[in-house]
Amino acid sequence: MDAPFSFNRSIRIGSGRDRITGDSGALTGRELLRRSRVARFLAEGLPDKRDGRRIRHSQRRLARTLLLLAGQGRRDHGDATELRDDPALRLATGDRAGTAPLGEGGCLPSQPTLSRRVAAWSAKEGVEVLREGLQRLAGWRLKAMGGRRRPKTLVIDIDSLPVEVHGEQPGSAWNGYYRRRVYHPIVASAGETGDILDLRLREGQVHTADGGLEFVLEVLERASGICAATPPCASTRDIPASR
Repeated sequence: MDAPFSFNRSIRIGSGRDRITGDSGALTGRELLRRSRVARFLAEGLPDKRDGRRIRHSQRRLARTLLLLAGQGRRDHGDATELRDDPALRLATGDRAGTAPLGEGGCLPSQPTLSRRVAAWSAKEGVEVLREGLQRLAGWRLKAMGGRRRPKTLVIDIDSLPVEVHGEQPGSAWNGYYRRRVYHPIVASAGETGDILDLRLREGQVHTADGGLEFVLEVLERASGICAATPPCASTRDIPASR
């Protein structure tokens, strides 16, 4: 198949006896990232506080690497070390087109580098960037639906869910309802599309409705921005709750 990816038109896809990568899906993932501009948004949302003299990987490449590894089912940052020379991942995460990412210096970022990027996203200012990103993704989805397919109202579903932990992480606790040690976040999603609009991490033992009103009001304010950017979505009045 000739040049199927717009982010790098030098890539060709073929079949043969030799298997050079087990992560070819990362190339499709990179195409989606380019079209959605997610990696660009994440990179530009936080100032780069690193020492410019020691920077080897751009913020965009770090964002692409984290997202694409997760998309391939590889959530352990240590996988980046194991796959540092994988050609598909190098092409998919690289900043340059052509075969440049396969050359010297094109290896994937290391585990410590990726972990520091995640730590920056976990800080207060980083969390706000991620929350805004969720809103933008939902807005892009509604805008892409267009015309008659776009819903006239936005139904927001508020629910809680358990996130099981295997240790004694701060804030986690035994939850009698789920009968396991968990965090107990509250989540808001768009009923029409399933997009997550916002979420808040909570301690494991809290009731499912704990802090719900404050959370709902914040979600409504953010959802109003989505509707304003993607008419004719005009209402956020319906707020069903599962429990």
